[in-house]
Amino acid sequence: MSGIKTEKTPLHFTHANGIPGDSYQKFFGFLKDDFDLKYIPLIGMHPDYPVTHDWRFLVDQVIHDIEHQFSGKKVVGLGHSFGSLLTLMCAYKRPELFSQLVIMDPPFVVSKKSILLQCAQKLKLKAVDKLTPAGITLKRTDFWESKEQAYRSMRNNSLFRNFDETCFQDFIQSGLVPAQSGDGVTLRIPKNMEAEIFRTVPAWWWRTPGKAPVPPVHLITADSSPFYKQGFPQNVQKIYKIDYSLVKGGHMFPLEQPEKTALLVKNIIEMQRAE
Repeated sequence: MSGIKTEKTPLHFTHANGIPGDSYQKFFGFLKDDFDLKYIPLIGMHPDYPVTHDWRFLVDQVIHDIEHQFSGKKVVGLGHSFGSLLTLMCAYKRPELFSQLVIMDPPFVVSKKSILLQCAQKLKLKAVDKLTPAGITLKRTDFWESKEQAYRSMRNNSLFRNFDETCFQDFIQSGLVPAQSGDGVTLRIPKNMEAEIFRTVPAWWWRTPGKAPVPPVHLITADSSPFYKQGFPQNVQKIYKIDYSLVKGGHMFPLEQPEKTALLVKNIIEMQRAE
């Protein structure tokens, strides 16, 4: 019966630190034919879900959003960077919410570096800003006279240089808001908030689960990602039996190659279902 429509697979997405969910519209566009895709526009900005040393309230924000938006349906958990680690943490806390996960380049700090970072966090040392991107984040310009000026200022920044043009335009539109001090625009996610999230990445957390999560999980990383270069995905595979795929590009690859990344995500989801 050709007139019967099949129900789309529920898919929940969580964005990277400092990059609002609406910045991923082009990436989403390559997934929406196959998935009922929903996402949180902003993580870390809600007073009911503050940023703390263990991200517990941010994890709760993702869990509550899944429960609210999907009404008991199991979802494919998909996240990028900070959002992918949150999604993985959710899967350990509430595995019944997920059918499977695809985590894109999570800042999953493991092994010796995690011990160093944990000590710096506990002692509240300034070294935390050097061990994480927090220090670089705090040095970023966060005020421009217009979105046009912001575009020119940021387009060749190392973070955004390789963004797909449409993705970068979406970031400019969704990631900037009128400044409170008067004319001009500033970051929707303040750089102080972005830095605090980086500072509080749960360096100790990797030792807590001690076993692979219940839902199937696949990790995607990139050959120029600092996490891949430091061996984090390789250690995650060894310790947690989470396989990974390697793509060309940097840490922001979903916004650098949205179509290729979406196709890979779909292929991985199909592969997980077939296993």
